[in-house]
Amino acid sequence: MNHTDVLREIKNKQIRSVYLLYGEETYFTRQLEKAIIDAVLTPEECDMNLVVFNQDPPFQELVTLIETIPFLGGRNVIVIRGTSLFKARRGSNDENQPSSGSNDEQLIRLLSNMPDYSHLVMSTTDKVDKRRKLFKTVEAYGIAAEMAPLKLGDIRGWLNTKLVSLNKNMAQDAIEHLLGAIALMPQISLSFLDNEIEKLALYSGNRNITLEDTEQVLASIPEVSVFVLIDALSQKQKAKALELLNQQLAAGDHPLRILALLVRQIRMLWQAKELAAQGINARTLAASIGVPPFVGEKVLRQSRNFSHKTLKEALLALAAADYELKAGKSDNIALERIIIELCQ
Repeated sequence: MNHTDVLREIKNKQIRSVYLLYGEETYFTRQLEKAIIDAVLTPEECDMNLVVFNQDPPFQELVTLIETIPFLGGRNVIVIRGTSLFKARRGSNDENQPSSGSNDEQLIRLLSNMPDYSHLVMSTTDKVDKRRKLFKTVEAYGIAAEMAPLKLGDIRGWLNTKLVSLNKNMAQDAIEHLLGAIALMPQISLSFLDNEIEKLALYSGNRNITLEDTEQVLASIPEVSVFVLIDALSQKQKAKALELLNQQLAAGDHPLRILALLVRQIRMLWQAKELAAQGINARTLAASIGVPPFVGEKVLRQSRNFSHKTLKEALLALAAADYELKAGKSDNIALERIIIELCQ
C-alpha cells in the first residue's frame, strides 16, 4: 500500500490496529498520523487517550499502554516516531529466520491480537528489513506502507489539491514557474513545498496567486533563483543575472550549491541543443532530460540563445571554479565572471 491507499481507507472509516509508516517523505507520514488520530479520537479525547513518543519507549511501558483499557472508555492511539524496531540485524540474511529476543516475540504476539480499543502507529525514515517476522506481522495484521517521495510528474496534482484546500487559484505562468524550479531540486520535500504554498496563500491575500507573488515569496530558494537566473542569461540580461546571483550569496547560500545548480542547468541547455540538432522535439527532449514537457520547451527555447562553444566554455569554467572554490583558491568573483561571459 502507498500513502494514497492508506488515506482512502481511513476516510472510509477502515482503521487498522497497527500501522508502520516507513520512508523519507515525512509529510505523508504526518498527514496519515493526523488522519488516524482524527478518525479515532475526538479533540477532547486526545488529552487522555493519545500518547506520542519521538523514539521507542521502554518495552514494558509500550505493552502496558497497548493493553490498558481507556479510563473513560473509547480508544487509545499510541504514536511512535523514529522507531528502530524494524532495522536490519547484523548477520540476518535468511528471510525465514525468526526474530530473536523475548521482547520481539512478545510484541509479535501482541500485534497479532491487538485489543480493539488500541491503535499503534509507528514511523521511521530508516530503511526497514522486510524479511523480519516483526515486519511481516505488521503486514499481516495491519498496514506497512512506504512513504516514498513524490515524483516530479505527480507534483502538479498535489499542488492542485493543496490550492483547493486553501480555496486559492494560481495563475498558470506562476504554476509553471514553480514547477520549473522544483524540477531543479535533487529531491522534492513536500513539507517544504507545503510551507511555501501556505506562505504564498497568505502573501496574496484575497486575490489569485500571480507570477510576481511567486517570484517575490520564493526568491530566497536557490532553485527558484537559479531558474530565473538562467532565464535572464538566455535573454542576455547581465545586470539582472548578476543581481540574482548576489542576492543568493547575500542570503547566505553557499557558492558551491549555486555552482552545482548552474552546472545542471548549463548541461541541460547543452543536451537540449544537441538533441534539437538531431531533430528531436520538445516533448521527447523533456523525457530525455527528466523534466516536465513545459520545462523542456523552455530549455529548448533558452538553448537557442547560446552557441555550442559558449556552453562548452561555461561548463569548463564552472568545473575550474568548483575546484578553486573547494581548494580555497577563488571566491565569488569566479561565478560573476562566468555569468558575464554567458551574457556576451
